[in-house]
Order: sequence, then C-alpha cells, then structure tokens
Amino acid sequence: MSETRLDINREPAPPGGRTSTFYRCLQWFLPRLFRLNGGFDVRGTENVPETGGAILASNHRSYLDPPVIGAGLRRRTYYFAKQELFKNPVFAGIIRSLYAFPVDREGVDRTAIRHAINLLKAGELLTLFPEGTRSEDGRLGEATPGVAFIAKQAGVPIVPCALTGTSVVLPRKAWHLHRGRITVSFGEPVRMEDFDSAGDAKAAAAAAVGAVMERIGAMLMEVEPAAANTPPATVADQ
Repeated sequence: MSETRLDINREPAPPGGRTSTFYRCLQWFLPRLFRLNGGFDVRGTENVPETGGAILASNHRSYLDPPVIGAGLRRRTYYFAKQELFKNPVFAGIIRSLYAFPVDREGVDRTAIRHAINLLKAGELLTLFPEGTRSEDGRLGEATPGVAFIAKQAGVPIVPCALTGTSVVLPRKAWHLHRGRITVSFGEPVRMEDFDSAGDAKAAAAAAVGAVMERIGAMLMEVEPAAANTPPATVADQ
C-alpha cells in the first residue's frame, strides 16, 4: 500500500436502504439531457441482474463514463474514485452521494478492495474499469485481472459494458458538453465458475478478464466498427 495515503474517510455509503434523492434525480435528468444533446441509447439492460451483486466492467474513454453508466441503469451502482478527488469536502460530498468511494491507485488498495467485496456480497452493483485509466485514442487498452479477483472473492458475475460517444461529448480537457450520440451496451454476464478449469487462480482471472474484454470489443464493433479493435490477447500482470 502507498505510505502517502490521504487522511480521508474511506468508507462507502452503507449498502441497502433508500437510494439518495440526488442520485435518483440524476438518473432521471441525465438521459433526457443526453438525448437533447445528440442521442442516448441503452442496450442489453436485461443482462444486468435486477437484484443481487454484480460487477459492471466497462471500457473507459471519458470522465463522463461513470454518470453515463448510472444513467443507463434502473438500479444504483457504486464506483471507485481516485482518492485525490476526496480532498475537497464539498466535491467529496457530491460524489459520495453518487456512491463513489476512494481508492488509492498507487499499488494495491486492500481497504478499497475489501469494501468492494463487502458491497457486492450485500447485493450491490459495482462499476469498474479494467483498463485502469482512460483510453487516449478510444481503443481498448490492456486490462488488469483485479476485476476478476474481486468477482471471484464476492461470488458475483461480471457484466461487460461498452460505451461509445462519451469521448466525443466530453473530450479530454473539455469543460463543457459537445454534441454527440452516446450508446451504453450491456453484454451477457461472465461467470467466474466457467473458468475454474483454466488452471490456477491467476490463469482463471486472466481468462475471465480476457472474455470480458472480448465481449466489450464485440459490442463496440456493433456500434462503431471503425473505432473498435480486438482487445489485447494478454492481460496486464498475467
């Protein structure tokens, strides 16, 4: 773990209970805003469990990605957010009401991972970005196996999610929305038990994340064949 971790509250909002009014308002407002701004399509919502824990594993192109995923769901979802965003108490309060909780991206943050597993076991959704950072050119980057290890420990499926248009609507270094159509696609869940025969835990995690990225790539190809690409054959830290 990093020795320079910020002195912040690392607890996520408690699982269960009523969803915050602010979150529900954004779930109502954002789809309407995006449709006025160029279009907002959501596909495959039947692949997201109506109840119970699951990880939503998405490609990552824009700071807009987390709220876009939330806007495409009927349920709420928790998110990791880099711990530096919690230094400002006002902004921290806003993103906490949107069910974000801090993660230290330097090394392995076992506290954040423990919270993630507990939330999933309590029946919540958790959105993760296997690439770890935003893509600079829109193509899928190399994924890390952490999402599969969390899914295995929590005993939950991984639902692939493909986002297109978010980097057009909110490009890097932009401070306002540009016109563009956003599409959110949810794919068939990947279940960790299907990879038990892959070998040891590390090999099984690599195989599962590879399957997730392949499904994300296939969904991207359906929406924007010119920009989609075959995901890397290897997984980082394999």
